Amino acid sequence: FRIETKDFTGKDEKDIETYLYKINGEVFNLELAPLVRASLLQTGDGEYVFFLCLHHIIGDGWSTQILISEIVDTYNNLGQGKEAINDSLKVQYKDYSVWLQGRRQRDDYKKAESYWLEQFRGELPVLEMPSYKVRPLIQTYNGDSINHIFTEEFTNKLKAFSERHDATLFMTLMAGVKALLYKYTNQKDLIIGTPIAGREHPDLENQIGLYLNTLAIRTQLEKLETFKSLLIKEKALLLEAYENQAYPFDELVGKLNLKRDISRSALFDVMAVYQNQATLQLGSKVEDIEGLLIESYDFDRKTSQFDISFIFGEYDNRLALTIGYNTDIYDQDLMNRMLSHFENLIDQAIDHETQSLETISYLTEEEKQQLLLNFNNTKAVFPQNKTIIDLFEQQVDGNPDNVAVVFNEKRLT
Repeated sequence: FRIETKDFTGKDEKDIETYLYKINGEVFNLELAPLVRASLLQTGDGEYVFFLCLHHIIGDGWSTQILISEIVDTYNNLGQGKEAINDSLKVQYKDYSVWLQGRRQRDDYKKAESYWLEQFRGELPVLEMPSYKVRPLIQTYNGDSINHIFTEEFTNKLKAFSERHDATLFMTLMAGVKALLYKYTNQKDLIIGTPIAGREHPDLENQIGLYLNTLAIRTQLEKLETFKSLLIKEKALLLEAYENQAYPFDELVGKLNLKRDISRSALFDVMAVYQNQATLQLGSKVEDIEGLLIESYDFDRKTSQFDISFIFGEYDNRLALTIGYNTDIYDQDLMNRMLSHFENLIDQAIDHETQSLETISYLTEEEKQQLLLNFNNTKAVFPQNKTIIDLFEQQVDGNPDNVAVVFNEKRLT
């Protein structure tokens, strides 16, 4: 493993982005180590951009936090003339792999398999979201994202509602996403994916590796479903899924023997994530590094693994949401409206938690104005001294060859 150094002093910001897009887009050969690459780009006197790219097969978001912590500790120790920390691990990733393979024969694994196969018994739903674009025949991963930070008032309202119903904030957010998708599609059978850390044993907390698993949560809404009843249902589904989280998602897809649609992801098209790795107590943070000022570099990958991803987080006691989307299917205008609709729907649903979702509006005031007034403003001025026959004859004189009447195969000018 080596770090590539480049001097971009005096170069334009676009030159840096072009380089980053290029190196980030380079394909890894999974048969050749290392599956990680890094660059240190000098952009000015004492200013650098550090870029680290690793294949998901060797790490996850949790691993990144561990890596940052170890880099900070090593840097600080070397700066103080001490030796770098090199504690041996109790467990190697290969030990985890052996344990995972052996687990297939255990009763709890077979129980989990039965649970997931039962969840996806019968005809599986396909989400049909409104879009102005035609879905490509082969799935693409071209993407973009929009970001929003909600008010502290809205965040506290969500937390209070969650606590009142003995649910986590993520459970409420999942219920909110499914309520929104229901309002958009009128589909009562919905599947959304969500990742889970997969580090159930304490010895895995400080391991770098891919322990992540994906849970597909299938929710079937009832007629006159309320937001409160949907949250109770979502809470039960998530708790059951967590109990059976060790069953690999790829195993489930294989067992279901799905007829693959190469224009879509397997089993679900929408992902919901609550990113809280930064709050994990995994050691030192970026701000603990001595003698350096470190801040994030805004780099948009322009990719999307799924049709839509709802990525939640929390910053300064305020809920944040990034919506990632496939730009070959959806446009930014729809995503911006989706942000507003999500907030409006949850806000109204919490205020009227026993009201059915069917009757709750998510439209903004501007959209209501447009639908109820602007679109219905069809008043037109007609000359008062002419009859309808006079106006018809006027059209005949002005447009004699235009088609006026169509019936079956007959057309009359």
